[in-house]
Formats: sequence, structure tokens, C-alpha cells
Amino acid sequence: MNDLSIDDRFYLLLHKKIMNKTGSAKRRTKKYYKDQYRKTGIIPRPLLLVEKGVMEGRKCSGRPRCLDKAVRMRFIDMVKASCDPLSRDFIFITRKARTIKNYHYWLEQEFGKAISLQALRRYTGNENLKAYLEKPDSEEGIPVKHTFKKEPVFALIQIDGCRFRYIKIRNETGKWQAPQVIETFDTGSRYMFDLEACFEETSMNAVDLFTRFLTGIQFPLITICIRPDNAKGFLNLKRVINALNIAHSTPGGFFMKSDFARPHSPKDKAHLESSHRSLHNFEIRIIKAFEDRIVKTVPTTIFNQGKKETITVTFLDITLHDLKSSPLIQEYRDVHNRNKHYFNENGRVDSWIPEQKMTQFLSEQSCALTFSPGQVQDYMKYGFKKIKATVSKKRTIRHANQDYYVTIGADLFNRHKSTSVKISRFRDKLYIFEPGEAGVLLGEALSCKPFEGSPNTPDIHVPPDELTKISHFLEQHSMIIDRPSLIELYHRGIDLKQAKTIYMQNQHRYEAYMKKMRQPLQQKGKALFNAFALDCHRSMHSGQVAPYAYHGDVK
Repeated sequence: MNDLSIDDRFYLLLHKKIMNKTGSAKRRTKKYYKDQYRKTGIIPRPLLLVEKGVMEGRKCSGRPRCLDKAVRMRFIDMVKASCDPLSRDFIFITRKARTIKNYHYWLEQEFGKAISLQALRRYTGNENLKAYLEKPDSEEGIPVKHTFKKEPVFALIQIDGCRFRYIKIRNETGKWQAPQVIETFDTGSRYMFDLEACFEETSMNAVDLFTRFLTGIQFPLITICIRPDNAKGFLNLKRVINALNIAHSTPGGFFMKSDFARPHSPKDKAHLESSHRSLHNFEIRIIKAFEDRIVKTVPTTIFNQGKKETITVTFLDITLHDLKSSPLIQEYRDVHNRNKHYFNENGRVDSWIPEQKMTQFLSEQSCALTFSPGQVQDYMKYGFKKIKATVSKKRTIRHANQDYYVTIGADLFNRHKSTSVKISRFRDKLYIFEPGEAGVLLGEALSCKPFEGSPNTPDIHVPPDELTKISHFLEQHSMIIDRPSLIELYHRGIDLKQAKTIYMQNQHRYEAYMKKMRQPLQQKGKALFNAFALDCHRSMHSGQVAPYAYHGDVK
């Protein structure tokens, strides 16, 4: 982005700022920033924050919310009571008259102060109050739709899981459990991008599947709606999608829109639910392929469309790794994509081969966007469990009886007031996220103490950051690191290149110290790091470190 002209940079940042807004809010925001840029010739500060992933300046600045708690609670009570004829908390209002302006007027009269109308509109969307505002006065005359809507290719991508009915295999603890597969599916062509076997729809599984989806195909430069199921494991994808748009969305080009299915609404992903029926037939092929591993069969009762049925569940002495290593799942995906299917859209039956339709669409695109594994590997940080936390004004986090120091993104947090965030723990690090459901990664924090491994720690590769590389380099040279001191040096500008240069310049002196000291190795390591820290402070006060060539035994 630094290579762009100031005009191009402004319009790109403006697009990223308003890409998730609609209607009047989008038009007003666009006009405001264009007027500011036209008057001053300088890119406004809120747009510069977009480069760092900060989309909501108010939340990161520590400013209070526009609506206080009393106003918010009273507004919710008014809206819910006004659509219920039997409620005595507020008058009943017919659907056509349930407007935000009416509630805005009553709230200002009741609280005796000015209240932001736009804040009320935003709060209505955030709290899903639109269903109450549009609730009909009676339940009669509501139209019912009975047909699939036709979608263009790549306009809507659906993601959902399907648990096996007729099979149980052994899980990590050796107990019996029914596996499931997560399917990524293009609605317009019915092309199946991926089919992944797992035991649970966890956040980590969802993020891993999504990153494979990004690296597995070319993306047209259009708006792509992605509709995962509303299960808890998939909701974390809102953060990943938002981060993806901040990094790669352009005006009039690529943009991925979150369009999650509503809770308990299988009709929102009816195309995918329909394809799940053939997956249950596929289970029988798995049983046949592993017939020599059958342990037993057990009758089981299920409910299908409200009707009680008895089926037979087959217990196979295989693991999830055995199932994923077999060619069965890939064969099923290939058969689906390379054979003709009949589909009903808008009441009309048509047939096509999904792979041919997808290939034809991609060949017609003049430009396409591709993602390399290096571009998406950081998204794995979004897959861990998140909890609420607070970044203090000293840029520290207290979690699990340990202090963590913010090492990356410290400039994004308020120096005068603590900031509410969400955090994920991985080994001795905390990943810091915006608190909203679509909040992106803001930074990282490092524990004061080194990580002590536990059997529950997931074995996931996350690329090391600059501070971790410095720490590993010093530990390789027999230093016992004091992490708070190292973090302070890092914040003051010591990077990996400078650390290696300082060590190289003083290497012979360090070796002499180690030979002269008559102390245990741990004490020697601490003293060696203290000497290194003093040399770093001297180099910062004396000016920039000269980039000498490294000594042969420094790696």
C-alpha cells in the first residue's frame, strides 16, 4: 500500500472503512471523509487506523458508548412490549407505526435529554430487534415460499456439517463416537470445494477448513456471500472474514460478505441440507470398505421429521485418521463434482455437471485472486477459544494468575484508560482481539514466564513473531532471558537484526565472562543476558548499530 499514490491510498482505505456499511450510514460516512480529504489533502486518522485492522475508533479509544445502559434497556422493553397486545409495559403499536423515530421521541421525553437517533438505529441491528418491529399484528396471511432461489456461480458459498447416522468409530480416548463431515459448497454450480471428516464442529476445525478453502481455488473479483451454519464453532469465522476483507478487499472487486444462516433455520441452507441425504447413503460404502473391522451392530432409535424410526448402527474399529487417510471421502467428492445432477430452481428442473459449470465460470473471469499458504497462516490464530479480558493502561493483561505484556500492537491501546478485549491463549502467548463478534486480531501479549507444556495444548503451527525469534536466538547462546526486560528492549526498537549485531560485537567479551564466572549455569545465563541488555541500552543511546558482518559461529 506504501507504493500507491496518496489519492489511491485514500480511496482504498475509504473502501475498507465503509465496505460493511449500507444505506444512509454508508453514504454519509463516504461524504464526510471525502470532504475532509478535499479540504486538508491529508488522509484522516480513522482511515489510517484501518490499515492496522481497527474499524471502530470509538471502542479502541476508550470513549463511552453513545447510549447508556438505562436507555438501552428501556428501548428494548418498549420495542418488545409494543408488538404484544397483552403487554402492559407499553401501548400496543400497529406494525406500520413501529418506527425508530417514534421510540426516539418517547425516550427523549422520558429521560429528558438528547439521544442519538443513529445510535438507536445501530443498536436495533446489533440486538436483532427488527423481528419485533416487523412482527405482523396477526399471524394470518403470511406468504409461504416453496421453491429454491437461483443463485449465480460463486455468489453464495454454504458451509455446514453432517453427522453420520449409521457409523461409530473410536475417538482419541478410545471411546465410540459418531464422526461427521463438514462440507463447503457453491450454491450456483453445486460444486463441492471440500469435505472434511472430524468429530466436532470446533472453531479450530472451522478456521482450518476455511484456510484450505482460500488456498484451494481462484476467487473472482466480485462480492461473495459465505453462509456457514450458525453453530458455535462456525461463528468465529466472522472474525476471519472481516480480517480477510481488511487485507484484500478492493473497491468494486473482491469482497467476502458474512451471511450466516439463522439459528434453527435449515431452509437458509436448503441446497446443502438436500445434499446431506446422499452423505448418509455414502456411510454404507464406508461400512463395506471396512467390513473386516466391524466390531458389532446395535439397534438405535432416531426421529426423522418427527417420526420415530429404528436403525442399526455399525461400530468400526478404526480411528478418524484411518477414515481421512482412506480414498473414500475424496472419491465421494469427485463423483459428486464430475457427474450430472438434476436440480430444481425457481420451479424449473435443469441438469449440469458441477465441475464443468465451475470451470466454465472461472475461465470467463479476466482477473482472479489467489491466496498462498503464507498469506492465510496467521488466520489459524483465530481458532482458539476466546474469553473476555482487559488491557490495562500499562499495556499488561492479568490472566490465569500470570502477567502478560503486550508485545505486538501496543500502540492500539489507550494509555489513560483500560480497554476491554477478547483473548485466546496459546502456549505462553495471548492473542488479543477486538471484543465484537467480528473483531479482528489487534496484537499479542507474552507471559513473564516461559511456557510449560501440558497434554491439552493443541499441536498447531503458528509462525513465530520477531520477539520470539530474538528470544530463541539468545537462548541458543546460553542466555537465561528476563522477559520483561527483553520486551522493554523490543518496544524501544531492538529487532532481530540489531540483536545479532550487538551479540556479534561483544561475543568475545561474553565468552570471557562465561569462563571467569564461578557460578551455576543458570546464574551464568542470567548474568550473560544482563550484560547483553546493558549493551543494547548503550547502543540505543550511542546511535544506530553498525551493520557488521556476522561472526562465523553466530547462527
